[in-house]
Amino acid sequence: MREDLLKILTAEIETQVERLFENERMRAVAAGKKFATVPYLDDLFAVEYTSLFPHIKRQVCAALAARECFRGIAPPWAPGLLPLSSTDIGKLVHSKNNRFVLVGHFAASLAASNWNIKTHPTFQVYAAGVMACPYTPSRIRNDPELLKEFPPRPLEGLDRSLCWNVYERIFEFTQQLMKNEEHWRRCGMADDARWARSVIEEITQVGLDQELRNFLDSQT
Repeated sequence: MREDLLKILTAEIETQVERLFENERMRAVAAGKKFATVPYLDDLFAVEYTSLFPHIKRQVCAALAARECFRGIAPPWAPGLLPLSSTDIGKLVHSKNNRFVLVGHFAASLAASNWNIKTHPTFQVYAAGVMACPYTPSRIRNDPELLKEFPPRPLEGLDRSLCWNVYERIFEFTQQLMKNEEHWRRCGMADDARWARSVIEEITQVGLDQELRNFLDSQT
């Protein structure tokens, strides 16, 4: 019965996202704009890059599914809905309410995980990890109520922004990009290969903190 309800919910979400996405695209095209707004996430997407539409829609559906899952396991003090847009997530992260800050960081970490609620740690596991993380602001880490509710328990993979497993996903993406570059080069697709190489160089050489560089070096 639970799986049937999940399938119904998923179908409803996909239908709603499809309708809203198409409305945004048509509105942008009618106004002569190159970009439209992604429903719920409030990011921008280029209306001419149709090959990316399925990926963007899947992201929105995953975000809505994650929000619904959080609704079922959220503490009673949590905000009404899990924030999905960067703006709404930022408001919670910078809230004066320590509990709301924790929810904001959880949402940011989920977003960095492409809203994959199946692989991302649950809120309770994540919260306990944040309470044990040295990167967590002291006002959160030393909050007596949060310490009582979420006894500190180290969670491997939390970075300085309190996002989980980001470095590993960057490494996997970089490895895949390297494979694509080699394939495109062998197929004579020089422009695509050069683009891939430029992205790889930017990821591995520019703007990375030492911790991420060390991680990438340890995996190669």
